[in-house]
Amino acid sequence: MRLLLGLLFLLALTSYASATYCLCRDGVAEKDLQTSIDYACGVLGDCNPIHEKGPCYNPNDIKSHCDWAVNTYFQRSGQVDGSCNFSGTATSSPTLPSTVVTGCIYPSSPGTAGTTPTTGPPGTPMFPGPPAFGPAGVFDPSGNDALSLLTSIALTLGFSVIALLEEAM
Repeated sequence: MRLLLGLLFLLALTSYASATYCLCRDGVAEKDLQTSIDYACGVLGDCNPIHEKGPCYNPNDIKSHCDWAVNTYFQRSGQVDGSCNFSGTATSSPTLPSTVVTGCIYPSSPGTAGTTPTTGPPGTPMFPGPPAFGPAGVFDPSGNDALSLLTSIALTLGFSVIALLEEAM
């Protein structure tokens, strides 16, 4: 029985290991995408990869640059709730954009987003939370939140059943 419990625990640790990206939505006005870029780059302090001659400059279009900026912000802010909304211009996705070119580093988790500065100008937090220029998202059912919740519920139920079986023996 303990072996089964150990295997279930191991499965819990390895079953949910997929990437989550933050991408700008298709069909959003360019001025709104630019607002998202400006906010993300203002907080990040370094958007050189999407500037001319940067590794993520191509394709040279506002949607691709927005994808990189909001995703990097999302990863460096630890994927906290609301950090991938940008007033409705962005959403989370398990899929890397097809436009990413070789050499462009596209973080897929907080650990791959580089070092996270804790302060900017003296006393100013670098990642204050969700973008301040619009309402934060509450729950995005198209993201991985639903899968994570279901996995947690299933594991809790599974461990409860195992505990009851052990008590009965």
